[in-house]
Amino acid sequence: MENYRAGVVEELPSSLTNIKVHGGMCSELAKLVVRVSEIIPEIEAARPRGSGIETLSLLVEGISEAKSRLQRWSQFSTLYLALTGNEMLSKCNQTRNLLEKCLDQIQHMVPRSLATEICGIIVGVRRAEFGFDPREEKAGKALQEMLQKYCCKRQDSAVSCIQAVCCWLHISSPKALVSERRSIKMQLSKVGGGSKSKILRLFLSLLNKLQSHEYDDGVGDQHHQSNATGQTSISN
Repeated sequence: MENYRAGVVEELPSSLTNIKVHGGMCSELAKLVVRVSEIIPEIEAARPRGSGIETLSLLVEGISEAKSRLQRWSQFSTLYLALTGNEMLSKCNQTRNLLEKCLDQIQHMVPRSLATEICGIIVGVRRAEFGFDPREEKAGKALQEMLQKYCCKRQDSAVSCIQAVCCWLHISSPKALVSERRSIKMQLSKVGGGSKSKILRLFLSLLNKLQSHEYDDGVGDQHHQSNATGQTSISN
């Protein structure tokens, strides 16, 4: 069983701990996946009675889908993760409910000793809670409102909004902005057309404008400082 558990852990995205938005939610889901996966070999060996095999297949499928979901999320840009927080929360809750339902059914189809172990896992699954960090939830709502205004041709506040969101999500430094743009471009390369592509392209455009504005402000500040220094040296 240790080898099986190690295999499951290896299949989880190595960059999971680096997710800067909704990391707690992703971590909680990963814990569920690992914990439930530990019992799978024993359930398979017990050969559940009746519809147990079908339920076991649903359980394995749910675990597989959760792992794939975590892999996709680990490759999303920070801004897109913040925007889709409600969808992520819904998927996490759906996975938890599916795992609980399948385990609850299977525990009545296996030997008593294994049923007792499964019962303990069910308790842990039920206790799993998914939620938002207030700062990340605020960023997500701001992005949703920005997109609504942008669709209504009210584009004047979009750059200001993205600037505030970047600040809340700690992606306002030049290095962080470069990394975020790279993540968006990578995500764009893996999606087709449609609304997701449009949103990602909008984020990329706004980040470019934001960096351009900051560069202009920086040049202006440097120019002002240069003039001030020159005036000081002349007066001396």
